[in-house]
Amino acid sequence: MFLRWTSVSLLLLCIAAPPAFAQTRDQTPNQIPKPGVTVGPAKKSTVTAAMPTPDDRARQWLVLVDDKNYAQSWSEASKGFQSRQKVEAWAAAAGAQRAPLGAVASRDLKSIDLGRANVAVIRYDTVFAHKAAAVETVTLTFENGGWAVTDYSVK
Repeated sequence: MFLRWTSVSLLLLCIAAPPAFAQTRDQTPNQIPKPGVTVGPAKKSTVTAAMPTPDDRARQWLVLVDDKNYAQSWSEASKGFQSRQKVEAWAAAAGAQRAPLGAVASRDLKSIDLGRANVAVIRYDTVFAHKAAAVETVTLTFENGGWAVTDYSVK
């Protein structure tokens, strides 16, 4: 008797509550949107070519500085950064600032401030070979469809 009651209960449960993973005919699977395609029901957000994110872009740029590739870091910086100093001046200043610190041992995201339009201020807790606790600040601006570094400091 118990087995029959359990079987009937299970059958009724299956009929009354279809599986959550069942898909109706009018539903379409989620797809990754292509750049420039509006997504979501509100249609307010747009996937753009503004990738990578400010944090990703800052890290890419910092790798150039870490590798002492100052000329390329200058050329990949914003127009404002480039207009403030020539490539030779940037290379000398960056080299003088970073050389005493030694190699980067670790870099962890501390904060991202997106408080101003088209500006991102990103701070990292960085450990260098000769300085155990430093804060690197990278300021980026959104220009020409992507994020570009406008300022850098390490304290």
